Amino acid sequence: MIELHGNATYVTCLTCGKRYDRDEIQEQLRKTQKAPLCDTCSGFLKPATISFGQAMPVRETEEAYNRSSCSDLFIVIGSSLVVEPAASMPRIAKRSGAKLVIINRDPTPYDDRADIVIHGSAGPTMANILEKVRKGLMEGQ
Repeated sequence: MIELHGNATYVTCLTCGKRYDRDEIQEQLRKTQKAPLCDTCSGFLKPATISFGQAMPVRETEEAYNRSSCSDLFIVIGSSLVVEPAASMPRIAKRSGAKLVIINRDPTPYDDRADIVIHGSAGPTMANILEKVRKGLMEGQ
């Protein structure tokens, strides 16, 4: 799994990139009611997710393209598949022969190309799938 759009479980400095535990920063914010600053460079801190207007991470994006082109199975979970560059990755995988599975609450532009489409909320749908897989493993299936 590659986190193209970051991860909300930690916080990073926008200037130097130093990483912080999100809970620690949240607690500091609750106590002081002031925007926390980096203790290394005094830069602003924000959740480590990519916001509109921010550049995509180069290394992760290149790796995602590479893995898309050589995957056997490409699973999309909770994406509208309308924002580039991530939206093109299922197409690359499919062109390279991968099976495509889409799990999303709403229809996507790739539903007609997918091998399996499940319309439902990502969290409950994945919990249900994992429960069935675990049950199948316990039953030896």
